[in-house]
Amino acid sequence: MTEMTEVFIEGRWQEPSSPDVLAILNPATEEVVGRAAVASPKDVDAAVAAARMAFPAWSARPVSERAEYMSRFADEIDKFGPQLADLLLAETGFPRSHCIFEASQLPSLLRHNASLAGSIAFVQHRSGASGAQVELRHEPAGVVAAIAAWNSPQSLAGNKIAPALLAGCTVVLKPAEQTSLDARFIAEAAERASLPPGLVNVITGDAVTAASLVGHSGVDKVAFTGSTAVGHRIASAAAANLTRVSLELGGKSAAIVADDADLDVLVATMPPGLLTINGEMCVAISRLLVSEAREPEVTSALSAAFQEIVVGDPADDRTQLGPLISAAHRDRVLEYVRGAVADGAKIAVGGGVPAGLTRGFYVEPTILTGVDPQATVAQEEIFGPVLAIIRYRDLDEALRIANETSYGLSGAVYSSDPATAGRLAAGMRCGSVHVNNGMNVDINVPFGGFKCSGYGREYGPEGVMEYTETKAVFLDGAHT
Repeated sequence: MTEMTEVFIEGRWQEPSSPDVLAILNPATEEVVGRAAVASPKDVDAAVAAARMAFPAWSARPVSERAEYMSRFADEIDKFGPQLADLLLAETGFPRSHCIFEASQLPSLLRHNASLAGSIAFVQHRSGASGAQVELRHEPAGVVAAIAAWNSPQSLAGNKIAPALLAGCTVVLKPAEQTSLDARFIAEAAERASLPPGLVNVITGDAVTAASLVGHSGVDKVAFTGSTAVGHRIASAAAANLTRVSLELGGKSAAIVADDADLDVLVATMPPGLLTINGEMCVAISRLLVSEAREPEVTSALSAAFQEIVVGDPADDRTQLGPLISAAHRDRVLEYVRGAVADGAKIAVGGGVPAGLTRGFYVEPTILTGVDPQATVAQEEIFGPVLAIIRYRDLDEALRIANETSYGLSGAVYSSDPATAGRLAAGMRCGSVHVNNGMNVDINVPFGGFKCSGYGREYGPEGVMEYTETKAVFLDGAHT
């Protein structure tokens, strides 16, 4: 059992004002693995006040000093690596190999952002059209409410904490309910690194906690990763105070397979593009668009690959696909499969609970064929290991189908012809496109979506600038 029944505010652990706690389940065993505090609105007030108190001194520090603190912070988190990986496995049900990777992500993001300190021009100069000399200052936005999703809890916290600290902001982190426990290591590392009190505050809690934080008048920016439905609510709540918001939301990503695509490349890269972290990825390639001529061989090859996926105990090093995060989510995914069949689709492989895995929230890797582009399973985010194969007549129709959802986060193109791949990539309305690959994320390349997949960007210099406001200082008197 891991206990996080206190909140971390102003550099110290404090008893929350409410006795309520969250029970955190292990998705593989269905057992309670820990408890986390439910921060009340009063606790949120205290955390925001602490961050506001810390902001003037932190924002006034030279960027190089901020980077030094961030490096110390990273060093302390690194010391928890094995413990953190074990806890992530218990909370998320992700395979052990991914939990080890995930445990390294916050330190990596802190160090990477710290390395940008000397290359980001927070102060620039420009000549105005009137001849005025202008200094453009990119100043820290202020207090940041960082709200992370459960499907990559350390990475998604780092996506917000690291650029915010480099930009000169202070942070109140609120992790997802399902993965509240691993945030303890973030708070403990902040304490051990002797970060200024109030610089990084960590509060756990439920939807009421999150709503109190998002709607707080003392918050200057909200950075959120999660579902599009919750993103809508966050944007609406933040609008009351005109709080700046960046949203990284859902996806319904498509891969277009041209007739000249290399089948071996597709089979090697497509399954990871859907099944990594148990299929619970916003960037998952969940629609595969193939021509009528190639559909049989593509379906056969991918079905064989899916049947080779090892599903089971995430603690077993052989496991490639673990359980989904909760019973409710498992049931939701299976309902999508049943609905697709009712709409006329056929199950090529999978479609249910794996044999022998009745304990835990498991779903087989699933491929659906004969899916209509407008069917629910082709339009709504499933967030599970389910692939819909959709036929197209020509590449123009494939592009239309790929773009014909409310989402625009990611996409892929498979073709042996660079010109064809380039034309298709240019025509896809999404934040990133992967050529002859199912998924790639690079911490120096901006990441984000179009349409209902959100707005704002994470990673790279662009991700840091999301935490700044631009001020124009006219330096040399009046001009006409």
